[in-house]
Amino acid sequence: MSNNMSDTDSPYVISGAIRHHGKKQRPLVSTGCLGQRNDLVKYFTRRRMAIAQGTRRTFSIDEPHRCAKCERISINAETFEIPEKFYLSEHLSDAVEMATAECAFYEWLVDLLIPLSDDPDIEKPFLGASCSDIAFYIELNTRRKPNPYMLFLIYAELIAADGEYTSHGLTRGSPGVWTTEDNLAGPYIRHRPIELNKASRRTMRFIHDCLQTCKASHVECRHMKEETENIGFEIIPISDLPTRLLQIAPDGQSAKLVVTKDLSSASQHSMSHQGYASLSYCWGGPQLLRLTAQTFNEFTHGIQTDHLPQTLSDALRATLALGLSHIWIDSLCIFQDDPSDLELEIARMPLYYSANTITISAESASACTEGFLNIGSAEFASGPFEITFTTPLGPGSIQLFQEPFEKPIAPISRRGWTFQESMLSRRMIAFGESQAVWCCNVASTGCGGMSADINSDDKSLNMSRNSSTMATMLQYPFEDAWDMMVAEFMRRTLGVESDKLIAIGALASRMTDVAFERKISRRYLAGLFVNTDSIVSWARQLLWLVDPQSARRPQQYRAPSWSWAAVDGHWSHLHIFLPPPYHIRYYNFAFKITDFKVELNLPQAPYGSVKSAWLEVTGYARRINGTPQANVTFQSLSKTWLSKEERTVADLLLFCDIASDRARVESALHGTLSDDDIFLLEIIPPYLARDTPSVGLILFDKNRSEIEMSRIGAYVYYFANDETGIKAYEEFYEGELEACRII
Repeated sequence: MSNNMSDTDSPYVISGAIRHHGKKQRPLVSTGCLGQRNDLVKYFTRRRMAIAQGTRRTFSIDEPHRCAKCERISINAETFEIPEKFYLSEHLSDAVEMATAECAFYEWLVDLLIPLSDDPDIEKPFLGASCSDIAFYIELNTRRKPNPYMLFLIYAELIAADGEYTSHGLTRGSPGVWTTEDNLAGPYIRHRPIELNKASRRTMRFIHDCLQTCKASHVECRHMKEETENIGFEIIPISDLPTRLLQIAPDGQSAKLVVTKDLSSASQHSMSHQGYASLSYCWGGPQLLRLTAQTFNEFTHGIQTDHLPQTLSDALRATLALGLSHIWIDSLCIFQDDPSDLELEIARMPLYYSANTITISAESASACTEGFLNIGSAEFASGPFEITFTTPLGPGSIQLFQEPFEKPIAPISRRGWTFQESMLSRRMIAFGESQAVWCCNVASTGCGGMSADINSDDKSLNMSRNSSTMATMLQYPFEDAWDMMVAEFMRRTLGVESDKLIAIGALASRMTDVAFERKISRRYLAGLFVNTDSIVSWARQLLWLVDPQSARRPQQYRAPSWSWAAVDGHWSHLHIFLPPPYHIRYYNFAFKITDFKVELNLPQAPYGSVKSAWLEVTGYARRINGTPQANVTFQSLSKTWLSKEERTVADLLLFCDIASDRARVESALHGTLSDDDIFLLEIIPPYLARDTPSVGLILFDKNRSEIEMSRIGAYVYYFANDETGIKAYEEFYEGELEACRII
């Protein structure tokens, strides 16, 4: 693409930025700027090493980077348009010179070229003789009307000696841009810096306004979705109120425990209209202050707020800021020394989060003593860099930055129980490491930062990696939503191993309702949602994977081996091999589920713990005692398939569930396993026209009964789509159907 400037074009410099009237054009080419290519190569080599060692400089909101080199850059509000390009005067050699002179902005700018130089498709022209120059430009754009937010994109323009040039985006995602409300750039840039003080008036006003806006305008966030002209008129049925609540004094200095059934009908009526908050938090060990038979009278007379652990005290303060006067906290509202009350209240806990007015998530606190209304800290991958933004009233400024690609996992997101607390909540305010974040069934927004508006209907813009409502996942098909929930749940840990199915039971119950609402047939079986009439549905649910390096099995039985709930560890799947609906008729499934049974510990708790379970199946199977006629490799979650170039005549990929399973399989392959047998049971057959593999489960016949077996992994078997490969496949399974029970 050629774009040579004519005499009629008149570029003008705005404090270091070049802008063109009319059609967008690049700056004049500065030939020879890449003359000392060896020095540039050495510079990039040094920067690669520095980045690999994590030595890139970052700054803070209060003290952004600004120096004599980059203060020349300015964006002029008088010519500010959306979208718009702003070319920098400095080309590559100039940028490297400024970076070497300790300008962090230009250092970052040149660093952005490193992935570009590693791209094999453009490696030759980048620093090669065919590349005459490299220019940089910044593009401003908006996204998602009617709730736009600013996109700040940076591009490199590779200019060839003949004038041809190509543009390449340099930033992964979009760098952030914000300014303060009182800055002269404020009217032009809508984003504001993160409010790091989570106890500030701005934060308290933010959470209050978000709740009021949601109650007044979000129909999807109502507890009862009956037709009403007054959306904000929300009533929690008295039967859905918690057994006990803490009533906070108006001055916030104390709170007392109230038993809802002992209140007058007028008080119950008032409470159902006013609503209440629930706290989701990490205990962080035994609770020194908790509800017991001994402390009950004390709690009903009143507890001084300053006697509470800091997280609980902060929760009371946040509740008042939200305009509420009641809060449910498990350690103070459930008798911790009464097993029957614990059992009853734990069963009702899902209701306390789904029916409440709002959930307060103490996301950043790892223990109840830490609190969450403190001064947060903001992490940046690069910047912030202060850039001049000239307005008709004078010079203002904006901050340009790049957020970390991976946000840290908060303490609360390591706990299994808190997952369904957030998923079941219709509204939630999460106090994270850096700021307060609002999340509801309609929107997600933060107190400052690059978030969408509270009225945005884009649920994909979830500001918190650690907390979100179920609506975020219910945008997807049923199976995909459940897969995402299981994957997130499996990242977390439980204090009591046997709680695995119990701690996700409320979500399973809700998903059963979702299936009914969507008019699809699904049955819940020990953690799996199956259409029992569909062999593809069975295949999808059974072909899960865990990381064998970190996965482990509990000491006591809690789920059948064919359920992911039987192990602890990061979860994945082999769904890539499921046949598309329009190809199912071409798959010759030998695998069948002939019968199944799940016996619950408590029949009245269909989504609770399991006493025993089994599947009776038939299908093609073979022992792997002795080396099979295939190239065998043990795989992890990072490699679940082979390209055509990687395959041989026959390849067997084994995914063992835990380390001891791999040792057992290795023994079987070497023919040294004397007392046990390992079987491969095909679930998904190959489809030759699509060159797809055979996929199934690895089964362990501990007692050599050939009747009852346990799952210890999954496998993928590739074979060449030719006469030799097909023969290898036929010999692999020996053409015989086997029947067994998987326990």
